[in-house]
This record gives sequence, structure tokens and C-alpha cells, in this order.
Amino acid sequence: MAVDRLSVTVPSELGAALRALAEARGQTVSTIVTDAIAHQVRLAALDLALGEADRRFGKLAGDVVAKAEAELVGASVTRRRKPRRQSR
Repeated sequence: MAVDRLSVTVPSELGAALRALAEARGQTVSTIVTDAIAHQVRLAALDLALGEADRRFGKLAGDVVAKAEAELVGASVTRRRKPRRQSR
């Protein structure tokens, strides 16, 4: 795989937090940064696609968006809960 070597400047607190995160995950700083960049690129592509959908089909009503957000939050909370063990 071809790579592109970049140099970035970040506040020292962010750099320290990044190194600590990489160590805690057992990953390299480059892996953490690569994943973050890929995530931002996907979000930007999604934003463009949603903007195009809004132009083609019209914007969704606020109440529809609010309902969908509530359903996603509820589903996320339900998935994170661990089932309780039944006592005998």
C-alpha cells in the first residue's frame, strides 16, 4: 500500500492525549490519526450526499428528524445494556 507522509502541528495537550490513547488501545499514533481522517472523509461524503438529497427531494421536517434521532438513541442504549443473570 502506498503511503503519504504528513506533518501536522497540534496543541501539546492534544498530542499527549493522542499518544495516551494510542498506548491504551495498543495502536500507533498513525493508526489513530488515519482512522480519524477516514472518519472525517466519510462524514464529509455523507454530508454532500444528504445535501444533494435535500436539493432533489426537499428537506425532511424537523419532527421526522427528531423522531429518528430518538429512535437511534433508544436503540443505542438498548444495545449497550447487558442482560441480567437470573438468580436460581
